[in-house]
Amino acid sequence: MLRFRRARIAGSVLAVAAIAAVISGCGSSSPSKASSTSSGKIHMAIFYYNPSPYGIASLKGAQEEAAKLGVDLDAFDADNNPTLQSTQIQDAITTGKYKAFWVWGLDDPALTPIIDKALSAGIKVACADYTWGSLQQQNTLSASKTCLTTVGQPIGAEATNLEIAMNGACTKAVGSGHCNIAFLPGLANYPTDTVRIDAMTAYYKSRSNYTFTVMPPGNYDETDSEGVAQTFFTANKNINVFATFGDQMAAGAMTAMKIVGGYTPGKNIQIIGYGGAKEIVALVKSGSVYATLGLYPASESVLGIQYLYDALKGKSVPSVVDIINPSTRPAIIDQAYLNSHPNFVPDWTLEGGIG
Repeated sequence: MLRFRRARIAGSVLAVAAIAAVISGCGSSSPSKASSTSSGKIHMAIFYYNPSPYGIASLKGAQEEAAKLGVDLDAFDADNNPTLQSTQIQDAITTGKYKAFWVWGLDDPALTPIIDKALSAGIKVACADYTWGSLQQQNTLSASKTCLTTVGQPIGAEATNLEIAMNGACTKAVGSGHCNIAFLPGLANYPTDTVRIDAMTAYYKSRSNYTFTVMPPGNYDETDSEGVAQTFFTANKNINVFATFGDQMAAGAMTAMKIVGGYTPGKNIQIIGYGGAKEIVALVKSGSVYATLGLYPASESVLGIQYLYDALKGKSVPSVVDIINPSTRPAIIDQAYLNSHPNFVPDWTLEGGIG
């Protein structure tokens, strides 16, 4: 399974029609920055999804933690290409240089034999975002024999958290009245999108006071989402709640609402993003956006590098860490949360920085 789930927040993930071109050989197998080979240094490698804002935030988190620990870190950008990522990891094993890998896997089942080679070579491997394995295994966050530690959150909770957020937004929009929800997915027929859309569709089908409409996909791109939303909102004037799988797609949709007219975010339509990016959190604070759901790429990388370092020093490390923490890294970021946690700091930005 190609994993674009985290790339969706970035604003630069390719449409399905372009995936074949990406897989055919885009990107480089060289590290983005060569590390020092000074004696006594621990050498690690990070293999990350893509050069999107989400991917860059995951890279920067790892680089900052490595610098604090005195670790030399080489970075390999797979550019959403699972074949390239497989080659990068295989080549890194062959060098004999690295003591540890921090892996944001694009296709876990295909990568597993290669990661097994890394383990056999004595390389410690930590895994980001989900339980290593199939789509079904990712529904719950659990330890994996492939990974020294897994840092992320369960994919199965995402649809449920969106339902909670959308129901709250509906109550704010129409009280106990009928609520019309429009949902903008990322990629057509993409497995993780399909699983969550199917779950939400089934949930609302059994509730007569909701209408849940799935829009054409926004391709996890702000500009594409703006075009899709402009067409949709021109034809649909009765939407109470708009939600999506990506903060950048929410931004594109809000631009479209201004162009179309008749909709004022935070007034006669409630907006829900996904990602917890700094820019959208600011709109939650102002009331223009009802909520965004939290993703934490920089924090995951900080913990991943830290635990690899600890393990290499002979310390015990947790086999699994749920990055969601109600106090500092919530699943749902709304005004109520921000009012009760005024010191909350977003994990990343849509510009590719760390919040």
